[in-house]
Amino acid sequence: MEQNLTLPGQVQSSTLSRIHEASAKFQRYKILLRRRWWFLLLTASIGVCVQALRITGRPTEFRSLAKLVAGGQMVINDSISWREQQQDFYGTIIETVESAEMKRRALDRVRALNPDVKDSDVEIRVAQTKGSAIFNILATGSEPKYTRIFLDALLDEFIGFRQNIREQAQGKVLQQFLSEVVAKQKVMEDSLERLTKFKTANNILTITNGNNLAAHFLANLEAQRDAQRTTLEELKLAIANVNAAMEARERMLSAAGASPTGGGAKASEGGSAPSSVKTPETTSGRGMTMAEQDYLRTKSKITELKTKLDSLLTQFKQQHPMVQDVSEELVAQKSLLASYAEQIQQEMHTQMGDIQRRVQVLDAQILEKQKEALDLGSKIAEHDKLEKAAEAAKLAYEKLFERVESIQSIFNTQADYVAIQERATPASENVEDWVMPIVAGLVGGVGLGIVILLLFDRLDDRMNSYSEFQALFPGEAVLGQVPEQRNRGDVALLRPNDDRHLYAEAFRNVRSSILFKNWQGKPPKTILITSAVPNEGKTTVTSNLAVTMALAGARVLLADCDLRRGGVSELFKLPSTPGLSEALRGKLHWRDAVQETSTRNLDLLARGDVFDQTSEMLLSKTAEEMLKEMSEEYDYVIFDSAPVLVADDTASFAPKLDTVLFVVRMSSTMARLSGKALDLLYERQVNIGGVILNRSSSNLKEYTYYNYASYYYAPAKTNPQAAEAAPAKS
Repeated sequence: MEQNLTLPGQVQSSTLSRIHEASAKFQRYKILLRRRWWFLLLTASIGVCVQALRITGRPTEFRSLAKLVAGGQMVINDSISWREQQQDFYGTIIETVESAEMKRRALDRVRALNPDVKDSDVEIRVAQTKGSAIFNILATGSEPKYTRIFLDALLDEFIGFRQNIREQAQGKVLQQFLSEVVAKQKVMEDSLERLTKFKTANNILTITNGNNLAAHFLANLEAQRDAQRTTLEELKLAIANVNAAMEARERMLSAAGASPTGGGAKASEGGSAPSSVKTPETTSGRGMTMAEQDYLRTKSKITELKTKLDSLLTQFKQQHPMVQDVSEELVAQKSLLASYAEQIQQEMHTQMGDIQRRVQVLDAQILEKQKEALDLGSKIAEHDKLEKAAEAAKLAYEKLFERVESIQSIFNTQADYVAIQERATPASENVEDWVMPIVAGLVGGVGLGIVILLLFDRLDDRMNSYSEFQALFPGEAVLGQVPEQRNRGDVALLRPNDDRHLYAEAFRNVRSSILFKNWQGKPPKTILITSAVPNEGKTTVTSNLAVTMALAGARVLLADCDLRRGGVSELFKLPSTPGLSEALRGKLHWRDAVQETSTRNLDLLARGDVFDQTSEMLLSKTAEEMLKEMSEEYDYVIFDSAPVLVADDTASFAPKLDTVLFVVRMSSTMARLSGKALDLLYERQVNIGGVILNRSSSNLKEYTYYNYASYYYAPAKTNPQAAEAAPAKS
């Protein structure tokens, strides 16, 4: 699993960056307020004056007050209830009273009731008392009598308007309910008409009996058919085994207490008993056919003969006449039994045919009864449906009719839930309160001034502090800050034991930054100082830096490389010619143009005569040889050059030098111009050693530490004569 690791130094750098940005914004606004406080005072004064003029220029006004009270309203849902009004209702009252329509109606009423009163403008304002349903209606006008009359007329028109609205609403509600009553009545009549037609077209007595007789008859038919089918299956089994069927019949009759052979004609020995085919009912257990009775008697006779034969065989041999007679009679009875069995089977086949025909008849009757039962059932259902619909329509009609009657009685007794609590009071003169308007004008003026200042500040990208510069140019190293001098005119050059402690200490700080900076190689000896645009204080900074370096014991050559408008020689009060321009054109050697200054170890190479094509001369081989000779002879060679964005001289000459120092004037140089100049130098592969912030405000907190320089300057208190005799300390 990957983890994002952040080094402590990176966290600290990010935190410091945010602190710098916040500090830069705070310092910028602080400087803006300190410099433009008068603008806020101006806008505040304008705001106060505007309010004062508005109050004094306003005509005399008279005010009359009236009050309305709002209660609840009747709510008609499933029941009638009372409900308190909500904010939307209160807002409707306020908007209605203040509306132009109410004012127009009030004006017409005043003109109709008071034709002798002259019209006048009246302003109406409605305010709800907090936490209550009281509305304060304030009328403001120039005529006291007319103001009160107008307010009373407005109240009357408002109440009349509400009454009209309520009556219209009640009319709409009643009309809606009556329409619903008519619709319900029509539904009820249609339902009754459909029920009447149905009763006329059908046997209502059969339908309203409550029982479906066809369904009961159908059930009986199906039961008979099932019984016949059961009998049919029994006959099929009996035909398959007549002997077993007859034995079962005999046992059944014996259990019922009936004689199997009773009621039938007695069969004669050796003959066949007469038989007749009975109806199917004779086989259902209530009796037996003649063939069946004969069959059972013959079977019983055979059993007796077998017993007799067995008894004779125990006494006589097989050939004995008595044995022969019994045997012959036994054979005859068996033959007779077979005949009876065949007759019984024929009777059963006949019974099966009769039963099958009866089943077919029952099936046809069942189908017919099924259709009759379904038709009767649907008619019963339709009758019940029509009766219920007619009853529901009648009930709905009666209920709605009762509700309409109750609503009508409520409307007749209901009053409006908005009433006049107090009518218009006599109009009194309105005394204007000066405090709040003046305070509002003051606050408004200050607020407008702040907005205007912030707007101009957003359009102004000039840098005011070190923090702001760091926030805009975080990659540029700041070598030092030069404090702003309060004196007017040109700033005098530094001198030994200068009493401008902060000013001198600032250049010492720049000097130390140059001496001890990590230059990633050989420390620079040829240094060019430039700026983005003119009037940045570049020449003064260059000259004082050269003085500071010389006071430290280094041999310094200060060269004025601004060949168009250079003014270094004027600061040192030395001639401007001959100088660098003559040396570049070969009119003389540069050493011949060098001048000594009043500062020890500091020489000056002035500008020289102004001429065209200075950029070409700075790009020449003569310039390169001159730089080499200067760096060999002096510890530091410091060039004051033209602004980067004004001429191409600096951008052409700077790449030949060891380093370039960039001067930015606080509260003057625009950030976009400084950025453009720095980009141009970087494009020419110039080694920019750092930035010097000129004319920084010493009142800012970030500059406070410079004030400690005065703590270390403590001149000795001596006799003035002795002080003059003593040598000066450097």
